[in-house]
Amino acid sequence: MNTDLPKRRNIISRFFRFLWRSLKVLNTILFGLVAVFLISTVIFVAVKEVGPKVPQGSALILDPAGTLVEQQSIAGAAALLQSDDLPQQALVKDITDALALAKEDTKIKLVVLELDKLEQGLMPKLETIVAAINDFKTSGKKVIAVANTYSQSALFLAAHADEVLLNPEGAAVPTGFAMYSPFFKSFLQKHDVTVNVFKVGRYKSAVDPFTRDDMSPEDREARLGILDTWWDAYTTGIETARGMAAGSIDAMLQNAPEQIELAQGNIAQLSLNKGFVDRLVTDSERRSYLIEQTGGRLDDNGSGMGFRGITYKKYLRSARLPTKPEADKVAVITAVGNIIDGTAPPGGIGGETLTKLIRKARLDDDVKAIVLRIDSPGGSKSASEMIRTELQAAQASGIPLVASMGSFAASGGYWIASSADEIWASPTTITGSIGIFGLLLSFEKTLARYDIYSDGVTTTPLAGGASAMRGVTPAMGDVLQTIIDAGYQQFLNTVAEGRGMDVGAVHDVAQGRIWTGQKAQQLGLVDELGDLKQAISAAASLANLEDYSVWNVQTELTAEQKVMRMISETAYSKFPQTKNAAIAQMTGMIRKEFGFLERLNDPRHVYVICTDCPLFH
Repeated sequence: MNTDLPKRRNIISRFFRFLWRSLKVLNTILFGLVAVFLISTVIFVAVKEVGPKVPQGSALILDPAGTLVEQQSIAGAAALLQSDDLPQQALVKDITDALALAKEDTKIKLVVLELDKLEQGLMPKLETIVAAINDFKTSGKKVIAVANTYSQSALFLAAHADEVLLNPEGAAVPTGFAMYSPFFKSFLQKHDVTVNVFKVGRYKSAVDPFTRDDMSPEDREARLGILDTWWDAYTTGIETARGMAAGSIDAMLQNAPEQIELAQGNIAQLSLNKGFVDRLVTDSERRSYLIEQTGGRLDDNGSGMGFRGITYKKYLRSARLPTKPEADKVAVITAVGNIIDGTAPPGGIGGETLTKLIRKARLDDDVKAIVLRIDSPGGSKSASEMIRTELQAAQASGIPLVASMGSFAASGGYWIASSADEIWASPTTITGSIGIFGLLLSFEKTLARYDIYSDGVTTTPLAGGASAMRGVTPAMGDVLQTIIDAGYQQFLNTVAEGRGMDVGAVHDVAQGRIWTGQKAQQLGLVDELGDLKQAISAAASLANLEDYSVWNVQTELTAEQKVMRMISETAYSKFPQTKNAAIAQMTGMIRKEFGFLERLNDPRHVYVICTDCPLFH
């Protein structure tokens, strides 16, 4: 018998244990080094840029990147360190605040809209920024838009500048709006996945991707109604601002091949011919022109010239809009994102998180009115009702409530607005979607393919009646549909009471259909059309306030969240995206459709979500 064999095995085992521990330590060290590097970079940038000076005669550089948002979300550490597909965000309020400051700032000579990195912004957000640009122009100062290529969203902003410059190799031509969704019915059937659906409302299309292979006629009708309104606002806005003939954009796009051929295939020349831009300039020509406008300086290496300017984010670190010292306050509470039960960081709406903010405002003796700013497609029914009842508690204490809708306040977003004393919306806001549904994907047939079955015992007909492994029993199905029906009736009653409408009249405009703010006003779902500033004035008027300050009630960020926000902003500029665009687009599409399932955490599995609310540019 070989007695050395156990010893050798023991040595080998110890070696591999040592190797495994070493790899774990190395992984921890590497992760720590990356984190230290990111944090060090942020600290360096923060220290370097504290209190930037604004030179006399400067240009304010508005260079928003990514998507326009009403509230910035905070990425977790894992997402930042493991993903190279981080979405950039530009806060609308930062842009409008910077323009308002620059309007009165004698050091700011003009505004330069650098729009290369702006990817998308929904119409209400674009219109808010355009209003701020137009207000800035009343100061007599110039606005110049520049980009190598303008996205469709960027072009809408650029059109309202005094001058629009484009690179000769770029493009500044809109293509139109579209809404597409992937449909998985055949795929799920092929893999024997059971889709258990419980819903009310002919237009409630949240479950359609799982039950159909194409868009329903009702969904097609509702979506096209939104797109037509948005496209009309978009084209009319550009044609008016650029002095183009009404309908000229549509006329061009109806004959796009011929128009491009006339421009000899040069899209930049087409952009110039059709009046979308004023001049085609190379990078060096653009730089020289901006130097003429602001005065220039040698670059650090002495090889070129740069124009005098300051980016809007640096500018806001040097100054902020003054706040009024009045004791009476109008509290503005921002509700952005999907509504879920429990807590949520900025960029999401947690039932508990938002009710705490509402309660904080309600218990402040100086708060005389509340404005709830909503930019949400909805979510959990129970969380939506929790938020609404907390708002009612504020109203019961004598505090007027005004709901102000952003790009969308639909389904659960409308639920939380429905009891307000006044509801304000933009004409292009998406709202309504008064409907309700329940959804459970189950895999009992898929498992049976592989001879995997489930069996057991229960004490009642409902115990274990809904399971991803076993499906939904008939008794549980009847219970769930009854809950959905009751939830829809509750939604109708809530809206009818809040809006002073007959329940039947609410049902006629409900059934899950989405509406624009303009149409919703005609239907009685919205009181007034206007932006957040007008909604704040309305709230002050309801409270009989003449002198007041505006208090933006926010959740205090933890130290970790503050660091993560700084890291994420730095990461966007230091680490460019590297994913293959086609793969990223495909995975993003699938993640969008299936990802919303992760947000369904209502304890009764009952949801008021508008999946028709678009994100496109």
